[in-house]
Parts: sequence; C-alpha cells; structure tokens
Amino acid sequence: MARRIAYQGDPVITLEDVARQCQAEVEDLQRELVEQVIIPGVTAQAEARTGAAIRPAEYEEEWPESYGSGHALDVGQAGEVVSVKRVLGDGTTEDLADAYRLERGQRESFLHFPNGRPAGVLRIRYKAAYDPAAHPGVKLWLLMHAATAHEHRETMVNGTSLAELPSGFTDALLAEIEVPPRF
Repeated sequence: MARRIAYQGDPVITLEDVARQCQAEVEDLQRELVEQVIIPGVTAQAEARTGAAIRPAEYEEEWPESYGSGHALDVGQAGEVVSVKRVLGDGTTEDLADAYRLERGQRESFLHFPNGRPAGVLRIRYKAAYDPAAHPGVKLWLLMHAATAHEHRETMVNGTSLAELPSGFTDALLAEIEVPPRF
C-alpha cells in the first residue's frame, strides 16, 4: 500500500469555487470551515472512493520481488516517477540506474522495466494527481459535495471531520478514475 508523503500543490477546488457552487458570496461563507474541513474532507473522500490521487501529491510504496515489470502502482493517476531504490537487508536503500518507463492509463499507471525488473524489494516514489482537463467530472463531484456539506454543515461537520454523503448518481463522476480492486 502506498503512503502519501506530502501534498504538493493547491487543493483542486478553492473557497471561491465553493462560493460559486453555493451561489453565495465568499464573505458569506465560513472561510476556515470551508478551507480547513470541507475542501480537505471532500478531497479525502474522493481519494478514498477512487484509489486515485486527486490533489497533487508525492507517494511512496514498496514492491516485493513478486511484483514484476509492468505492475500497477497503488495510487491511480501517477504521472512521474521520482526515484526507484532497492531496499537492502539492513533497511537502507540504494539508488538504481536501471531504465524504467511509466505508462499512464485512464485509471492506473504501470511501471515497466524494459531490461527486466531489478532484483530485491523496490521502493518507488512517484507523483500523482488527476488531470482536470481529461476528467472534468471529478471537480464537479468535489464541488457538489462541498456545497452540500456547506449547506448542511450542522449535520455533516463534526469538529474537524466531515460525514460522507450517501452515494448516488454523483459517484458516476468519479468512475473514470476509480482504480479497480486488486485481490
């Protein structure tokens, strides 16, 4: 399972976007609530539902030797490999100079080693984010959920967490980037 190292960019939606979706003025919204709870909350919900990166971030995952060349990365929408390292027996890592190629599909990204997969456990660090031009429905899903959360904030926001909205027709807006289950 990949772990997010850090977000590396601005959120996909802004306070201004949420205000426009709510048909309200920015001054009429609770800035801290929207920027610190609602926007991160709906982003996390979309990432959890899809298995894909929404907000630009850097991820790291370890591949056991059983993962061959062409295996899918855990997080969908990966677009750049930062590093590939071999994990040594003592837990330290060494950089690899082996050639690799990242193939980005609609839902998943696959890491290929043209000269054969290097031996050992690999630690792969990569950047991922969804492409708003290719998948505009994702931003619409975020905005619809953010506006609903803001409108019903008394029942949906509990401290610093956001209750999940019931699934419905809007989840189809995320279907294009949803990573298929792997078992």
